[in-house]
Amino acid sequence: MKIEVKENNYTIDIDYKSDLKLKNYLNKNRDAKYLVITDKIVFDIYSERINYIMEDLNFFIYKFSPGENSKSMENFIKINKFLSENNFNRGDIIIAFGGGVVGDISGFVASTYLRGINFISVPTTLLSMIDSSVGGKNGINFLNLKNQIGSFYFPQYVHIDYSFLETLDNKNINNGLAEIFKYSVLKDRELFDYLKDCGSLDYEKIIYRSLNIKLDFVRDDEKDKGKRQRLNLGHTIGHGIESLSNYNLNHGESIGIGTIYMARASYKMGLSEDDFSKELISTFKKYGLPTQYEFNTDEILKILKHDKKINKNLINIILPIKIGEVTNKKISFDELREIIELGKENESSY
Repeated sequence: MKIEVKENNYTIDIDYKSDLKLKNYLNKNRDAKYLVITDKIVFDIYSERINYIMEDLNFFIYKFSPGENSKSMENFIKINKFLSENNFNRGDIIIAFGGGVVGDISGFVASTYLRGINFISVPTTLLSMIDSSVGGKNGINFLNLKNQIGSFYFPQYVHIDYSFLETLDNKNINNGLAEIFKYSVLKDRELFDYLKDCGSLDYEKIIYRSLNIKLDFVRDDEKDKGKRQRLNLGHTIGHGIESLSNYNLNHGESIGIGTIYMARASYKMGLSEDDFSKELISTFKKYGLPTQYEFNTDEILKILKHDKKINKNLINIILPIKIGEVTNKKISFDELREIIELGKENESSY
């Protein structure tokens, strides 16, 4: 399957075991130097595939340790130094080969080195395939705050080969599934019902459907000033949970919990007729996704003081009305405290 993102002039290819397709695409720019940025685990698993894809090209490989801690200012500086020392210029290309951490820092480097060089995204996790590889958001963590420094910058090409998913464990598959559930709550009841009822997942179908939902929100709002903000469903609480857990809960798991809490709060506030948080919880449990996390509200509010969605001391939160429809609300931190407490109620009380 192919998606043409005309607004930002790039193509997304979704395919299976398609290394030759990527190899042929890269060979159209044989005069360019390539820097493949990846992490050490991904490279250990896929070194043969990477070397096959890149074998006829002038390429370098930059590896760092896996995990959120590598999305740092230190690594940002090291990669820029590597590019400079190897005389990369504006005609050269960065390839982000890995998950969301690799993609985020690679895109940020590409957006800033020489004020912008081309980069290609080759996501290897379900989360990066349906989320971070498209939409143009890049960044690094700073002072233990997620994506505190970053840019909006789009790839030249996104190559999604879902054969990479075959090496992922359940926790990493679920990291992406939780975001797919978020998309379904945002806009697609049919997708939610498919996830709830299916026996085995059709990855091509759910990747394609998820990307089209995301791109619909990104279209005409690439700088996150309007409708794109609805993609932050579950993120206000979720990012706080992710930080409080010291990233023991991954991004998707945290956002999934945040989505459940917002659904529960929405019902208690009278915005939704049904308490569909129960339906979310039962379906999440089918896949082994976490559905709650114990935290102190004061601690999470302290983290959320740095949230990028704050404007004039108000924070924009997304509240689901039903599965497939949401609304947004600008609130004070006192109101946010109340909403968090409404969402925190222990599931055993149901």
